[in-house]
Amino acid sequence: MKSGEMQAARRYARALFGMALERGEVEEIAEGLTTVTDTALASPELMNVLHHPRITRTRKKELLAHVFDNNVRPDIAHFLILLVDKDRAVIIPNVAREFKRLLDEHRRETDAEAVSAVPLTPEQHSALQQKLQAATGYTVRLTTRVDENILGGLIIRVGDRLIDGSVATQLQSMREQLKRAKVT
Repeated sequence: MKSGEMQAARRYARALFGMALERGEVEEIAEGLTTVTDTALASPELMNVLHHPRITRTRKKELLAHVFDNNVRPDIAHFLILLVDKDRAVIIPNVAREFKRLLDEHRRETDAEAVSAVPLTPEQHSALQQKLQAATGYTVRLTTRVDENILGGLIIRVGDRLIDGSVATQLQSMREQLKRAKVT
């Protein structure tokens, strides 16, 4: 995605989120955008048609009306039509993603992933989730996965922050330090 398209997606998402917040309909709008995103992901053909330069705006709007009119709120359907009118249909999934980020920020929620060499016990999972919540001040939705290649320790990603406490990384760091060390 081009930088300009990402900026446009952020602007449209902020405007939509502001309207939803003002109306007290944040959850409903979020649900409608989820429906749109799920439909777009399930049907790449839909996005191809919306991006196709030879298909008229009128035809694209008819297609959106056919696909979404009974499945989403009228304000979501109007929003999609606005994006088509402005030749911005390509950013629909990114608008939905940015809206979700704004919603998470509003709710003070975030996603985190912990990678470990062995599965975490339920107690470890709970303790880690509580520590992450205390550190971030957000409600943390923690997912875990196992990667034996890290040898031990944890790699934690919270939002765009990465905390690498894996044994493999520590060993790599020591290896680099030894390579740079002068032997006398």
